[in-house]
Amino acid sequence: MKPPVAEQMALFAEPAPRVFVPVRPPAAQVARPGPRRIDWFRVITAVLRSGYSIQSAADAIGVARTTLIGWKQGAEPRYSEGERLVLLWCQVTGLERSSLPMVATGDWWAYHSK
Repeated sequence: MKPPVAEQMALFAEPAPRVFVPVRPPAAQVARPGPRRIDWFRVITAVLRSGYSIQSAADAIGVARTTLIGWKQGAEPRYSEGERLVLLWCQVTGLERSSLPMVATGDWWAYHSK
């Protein structure tokens, strides 16, 4: 008969005792606001509801009507054109720039599912 190999476990040997490590509850997650951008859809909609037509709003900021429609559908305006639209929105609504409607950058589906 061969001597038992040290690496083999005997058939009826006691299993090694288990060590239980207490699980700590997860740390409270602090909700941090993510990056945000202007919600152009709501900005344009507010301007149009104030009495401007698509064409008159486009003329007021110096862009083509189709460009304004594209922004409303999710395209991003260039800085200078976006600034002119923001100024028109402030003038029409009587609100400060800090009141601009914003949307989370990572929330792409919520923005495009309107």
